[in-house]
Amino acid sequence: MKLKDYAKPPSHHKSKPVLFLLITAGFLCLAAICFFVFNRWEIELTIHGEDDVSIEYMQNYEDPGASAIYRSTMLPFIREEVDVKVASNTVNPEKTGHYLITYQAEHNNVTASRSRNVSVVDTTPPTITLTENPDSYTPFNHEYQEEGFAANDIHDGDLSEAVEREVRDDEVIYTVKDSSGNKAVKKRKIRYDDRKGPELSFPDGTDLVLYKGTPFTDSFTAVDDCDGDVTSKVTVEGSVNTDVCDTYTLTYTVSDSHNNTTVATRNITIRTKPINNPATSDGPKTIYLTFDDGPGESTGRLLDILDRYNVKATFFTTSMYGYTDYIIQEAQRGHTVCVHTYSHNYASIYQNTDAYWSDYQAQKDVIEQLTGTSNNLFRFPGGSSNTVSANYSTGIMSKLVDQAYEKGLVYFDWNVSSGDAGSITDTNVIIDNIRNGISRNAAAGVPSIVLQHDYKSFTVDAVEPVIIWALENGYTFKTLSDTSYYVHHGINN
Repeated sequence: MKLKDYAKPPSHHKSKPVLFLLITAGFLCLAAICFFVFNRWEIELTIHGEDDVSIEYMQNYEDPGASAIYRSTMLPFIREEVDVKVASNTVNPEKTGHYLITYQAEHNNVTASRSRNVSVVDTTPPTITLTENPDSYTPFNHEYQEEGFAANDIHDGDLSEAVEREVRDDEVIYTVKDSSGNKAVKKRKIRYDDRKGPELSFPDGTDLVLYKGTPFTDSFTAVDDCDGDVTSKVTVEGSVNTDVCDTYTLTYTVSDSHNNTTVATRNITIRTKPINNPATSDGPKTIYLTFDDGPGESTGRLLDILDRYNVKATFFTTSMYGYTDYIIQEAQRGHTVCVHTYSHNYASIYQNTDAYWSDYQAQKDVIEQLTGTSNNLFRFPGGSSNTVSANYSTGIMSKLVDQAYEKGLVYFDWNVSSGDAGSITDTNVIIDNIRNGISRNAAAGVPSIVLQHDYKSFTVDAVEPVIIWALENGYTFKTLSDTSYYVHHGINN
């Protein structure tokens, strides 16, 4: 045997690589079979951000979206990105509620779906706005007077009517809730103060005219917005001597508990009382029927009643009802037609003396144009003693009376009132008032000047019974003239 023959490897060593290849191939086949049998393909869908999101009402919503990967369950490194479709993504920030956003992905017949819940909520409370007036304050001992407020909600709108107010000591608490239960509270500090002095008032007016010898009784009140009635604290400087004709000035001073002081003055004029002119023919059985404020709708019927008994009357006329044609008839039938007022508007005629005489002249012109005649007789609207004129011009009646004397005019008030200028509408009551007044005057020895209003039908109804009663009792009817007995009331303004 040769030595080199023994060095050769055995022949079975040649089969090992082949076996390895066979094993590897078998393993790969087995792996492939397992992959195809057990592997599943899936889509991994990921929502970016939170699954549940809340946004505030009216807040813009921007969705962060989602992404998806198509992958093997056995070999997750085998993957690819796929598109995600949003099936529903409507979120209305202008309406509270819950909205569902759905994301879907599909690849090789594999699908995936996920949803996000978006809630539109209202957590913002309403806004309360207070009206602030730096000059506003509440007097001590008074309830707070609301300056104003408003409430608005971003969701509900105007909630001002829903605001509840509560006053506690020196503050006001305003509370309101919206429909979502959000509550707003705001407080206002009350400014308590006393910036006004007491108010002095004089029932008889700030300018008073009295006749010589007439007792003067001072009358005034003082009321403070915090302290109430402080009349007892008023001090008066000055004095009035009713036996000496002059104008006396009185000064009134009053202070409240917070040292606010009010000072007022009033003038008291003492005059010689006019002497009523009792003409010889005007005895106590003389009656002057006078009618104010007409002509009116009932004036024609009144003229017929007067004609029936041949009674003459005096008409203090106006133009306010438009029946001025009756003025012609009044004159033609022998009655005396005089000026009362053109407009009978107190605020206008008693604004100042010029305004009064302008109104007077306007009615005088009407009478002259309609009748061709005129006279110097007149009656003040409300009478010379009226106090309503003080609302428009202090002391105007005193001035007008003096001016009337200067103009040579004669004014007449009355000493019998039918009552029809007030609330009385009952004809029988009017009849009684006139009869009783005439009887009192006759007993006192003076004639009667009767005040009635011819535009009132219930007053005209009383005229005939009064005439019949007067004639049966020996009275005589006359019209007024500048020589007739006249009555002047006390001047109160």
